[in-house]
Order: sequence, then structure tokens, then C-alpha cells
Amino acid sequence: MKKFITIALLFYVLQATAQEPLLTTGSAFPDMVINNISNAPVKEFYLGKAKDNKFYILNFWGTWCSPCIPEMDSLAKLQQQFAGKIQVIAVSDDNEARKKKYLQNKPSAIWLATDTSYTLYNMLGLAYVGQSIIVNPAKRIVAMVRTDSINAQLLQAVLKGDTVKMSAGIKETLIASGKDEFGVDSLMPHSFTIRGYKKGQRSMGKLYWDHPVYGNRRASWFNVTIGLLYRAVYGIKSYGKQELYEGGVTEADVNGHDNNDKSALYCVDILVPPGKEDSLHSILRQYLNNHLPVQARPEKKVIPVYVLKQKPGATLTIMPSVAATSSMGFSGRGYTGTKVTLKDFADNYLSNELGLPVVDETGLAGYYDIKTDVEQRDFAGIIKSIEALGLVVEKAEREMPVIVYYKLNK
Repeated sequence: MKKFITIALLFYVLQATAQEPLLTTGSAFPDMVINNISNAPVKEFYLGKAKDNKFYILNFWGTWCSPCIPEMDSLAKLQQQFAGKIQVIAVSDDNEARKKKYLQNKPSAIWLATDTSYTLYNMLGLAYVGQSIIVNPAKRIVAMVRTDSINAQLLQAVLKGDTVKMSAGIKETLIASGKDEFGVDSLMPHSFTIRGYKKGQRSMGKLYWDHPVYGNRRASWFNVTIGLLYRAVYGIKSYGKQELYEGGVTEADVNGHDNNDKSALYCVDILVPPGKEDSLHSILRQYLNNHLPVQARPEKKVIPVYVLKQKPGATLTIMPSVAATSSMGFSGRGYTGTKVTLKDFADNYLSNELGLPVVDETGLAGYYDIKTDVEQRDFAGIIKSIEALGLVVEKAEREMPVIVYYKLNK
């Protein structure tokens, strides 16, 4: 069975052509109108001509971005704390219907604007959402920061005119190359390459299921963490809860990375010999343990999980699939799977979204077409979308595979 899986790494990145930023700290805010504002005295706002002495925080977010929801709550509290001095404008690619549903759940004094063309986002060269710029009364950009770094202390500094250290992640110009990134050619029977961060390369994983030469024998990862590599080769679907640390190893050693320090990111490629397709992951585990600064071993442990079940009394809305091939993809807006199992749905999607491993105990065998619509990417929004399928999750404990990270005494 062929599978085509869209893999999203690190953050849910807004897709755009990479280019050098046009705006940065110190730049005048561009001569442009902020459009499609849902909950303000005006539907559009010409910030550059505003006749007030306010500082404006433009937060780039989305209802589909789970870390963005608590950040919006924090910004709302800060706007109230600094009433009359700051105004937050949250810019997303959400349409009016999604913004309306968000405001029904979370009435807010933050203005919600829409920019589906990502014009300002691209002019700033931002690498992902959950970031903000601050514009002073002179209509100049005085700070570009991660939204989760904005607190009362930072705003006090900005209001006084102090310089704020830039923490925003800026998109690098992608380096185009027609060559194989790891120098692998069709004559090689097997190879393994590991190296550090590659500038100008998007963080991603690549599997070669349908390649005429490397099919099922090769896998590549670009600019990813140690934790992501080990989770991939040990088949661990949930982040954090199935990872244990010993011998002084910390979560930062495994899953930490900084926007400005890329030393924790790696590029890895493996090609196994013909006939060894089923051993690709086991061979890669040995290589990773020999070459990475942190090692990993598998164990089993009873841990908290969610179990996926049929909802009592509910009508099941998923349909048995008649498709010839299988495909799956998901984002903050929901999941779309064709010819997938309930285990696929639980493992690959729900375990990623709910923060705990999700175990399929529906009793439903076979393949299904499954589609969810998540109005707001938080726990309640995910649960609502599951229940619309006639399913439900319940907290429980189960024996599950875990990874134990450690370091060899060399």
C-alpha cells in the first residue's frame, strides 16, 4: 500500500517564496492598509497615518496554531494592563467565518485582521507564526520578537525607548540545488551521512517510497533535532510523554534549538542495501547511537494515554474507503485521510495534537476515509472535531513504548 504523507516540522510555516526581508527593526512601517478587521471601530486601518501616540503590536498568528491561542490570551491581558498605550492587532490567514467562531469562544479587544496573501509577513521575512513586531508612535518598527517573549517588562522597556533584543525567527533564503544534497547516486549500494545544520535548507524529512532506485531503502532529514530523529526510527508518535531522560541528559539536549543557534540541528541520510528495506530503521538506530552526542534505547512503561473509542449513542460518520491508494495529511485546521485505519488516525494525528499517546480501541477494522474540521486548535476544538465523527477519547493508562535518552561514558 502506497502512502503519501505530508510532514510538517518544527512549526506550521506559512508557505511563501524565500527572499531577503524588506523590513526590519528601525524600518518605517510600510505605506499599507491593514484589511478585514473583524472587531474594531473600522474594517481597515491605515497604521502609518494613525493620529495617536500608541504603540501597536502586530501579532502574526492563526486559529490553527495551538501555541498561538495562549499567546493571544496573554496579549489581551497586557493590552488591558497598558490601556491607552498599546493596541494589539492580530494578523492571520483565517477567513471571516473562522474569526467569528474564535470570537464567539473568546471575545477579545484585540483587533483580528486577515491577510491571506501574507504581504506584511513576507516583507518582514518571518519564518513562522507566533511572532510579533512592535511599531512606535513615530510609525517605526522598534522590535521584532517571538510573541511568547512579550511581557510587562519588555513592554516597559519599549515604552521607554530602550532597545529590545531581536528574537524573531527570520526565514533564510533557500539555496537551490539540482544535485543530490548528500551526494548519493544510483551506483551506491548503501551509504550513511550525518552532518550539522545546513544554511538555506528547509527543515524537513524525506522518504523515497516510490523512487525507481531507492524505493523503501532511503530516508533523509534536514535540519532536525536529535529527538525528532530518534522518535522517527523508534516509531514514537507523541512528543515528550514517551521520552525519558537519565544520566544528566536534559530535554534541551534532545529537543532544544534556538532560532539563532543552530548547533542542535542535524542533517542525516541513510541508504540501505537491496534486500535490507525492512531493516532501514534498525540500521539507522545503530548509526545514530554511534554518531550523535546523545544515545537512545527503547523500553516499555505504563504511562497516561488517551484511548479512542466509539461514542456511545452517536452515529459514526466516517465511511469505509473504496480508494485504491492511501494518503494522509493534517494541519491546524484538521485531518484528511483516504484509505487509512483508525490506528493511523490515532497514532499520526491525534497523538500529535492532544499531547499524549492515543491508542485505538474503537474495535473498527479496515480502511476509512476520515476528515475533521478544527475550528480552533486547542484541546476543546480537537475534541469537538473528534466527536463530530462519532468518536470520543478517554484518559487511561497503558503500557507503551518509550525512548530513554542517555550518554555513553567515552
